[in-house]
Amino acid sequence: MQKIIGVLLVALMVGCTQVDIKPPSEVGTLNNVQTLNGPAIATQLNTLYNRKFPNCNKSDSQPAFLCSGVTLRVTVQNPAYKVWDPSPTSVKSGGVSFSYLRADSNFGRLAWGHGNGYILYPIFEAPTDKYDLDYLCSYPYDAWTWTRNANAVCVAHPTYPAQSQICHNAGVTSAEQWLTVWKTPGGNPNQRQCGFDVSDDRNTLAGPAFYQSIRARGLAGVTGYNEHNEIQIKTWSFRDPNKFPIMAFFYIYGGTNAGLAEARYNQQDFYNSTNPRIVVPIVRLTPAASADGNSSFAYAQADQVVTQ
Repeated sequence: MQKIIGVLLVALMVGCTQVDIKPPSEVGTLNNVQTLNGPAIATQLNTLYNRKFPNCNKSDSQPAFLCSGVTLRVTVQNPAYKVWDPSPTSVKSGGVSFSYLRADSNFGRLAWGHGNGYILYPIFEAPTDKYDLDYLCSYPYDAWTWTRNANAVCVAHPTYPAQSQICHNAGVTSAEQWLTVWKTPGGNPNQRQCGFDVSDDRNTLAGPAFYQSIRARGLAGVTGYNEHNEIQIKTWSFRDPNKFPIMAFFYIYGGTNAGLAEARYNQQDFYNSTNPRIVVPIVRLTPAASADGNSSFAYAQADQVVTQ
């Protein structure tokens, strides 16, 4: 992210920021335990969700995920690894799958129908001691990446080698062009879709590419509302939870609140795994009821298993 950070500094110097870049939500420290401010985190998540920016700081080299939207990943407990670490599958492929939730990129169902997970800080608002993760490619809908290539990331599906490669290599640079391929009769559109390259190396092409992936999802209409999108982030090699840019654990609020138990387990596990200890809040995610509805985040003290 060296280029991104450099451009951000220039933008700040000339005073043309699109959004007030500010320190992360308040972090309290008592008895060598850091506690993220749960209510402030929930408020900031609602703010991020409602920022429908085409990019950050009016710069095409700064994709919108750096300062807007909510990047999240569903989790399932596994004795082989911590939920915030890459799975063995992700280590092999080189990419970890996330989803991106925003007011103009809604979905009503998490990957695999799961009910809990964790949320990343947007890079421009993360604490300074956290690692930056590398965003690689963005698919407007679930790309069925596990069926593409187990040893590579952001690659074509073998059934659609030309159409499903990185979008600009497939001749797709706009949401409208992406939609034409998506709506081709027959076959599997999830496997056929291309992925927009949003990697740092693309510089001024990265921001427009990411925004077109958001627009493409909107153009596809409500028929796919209940299906998440997919962002591939480069598999990280570090295993220091204190430096992992986790903003919150979450669960889907409503009904039986089935995801709360795992969210509580993850909060406790993360606390126990950090040194010095960090208390990451659990927040409630209420998904929008429709594509043009509003999702929301809330904090409740009763949900927390670790407090300070």
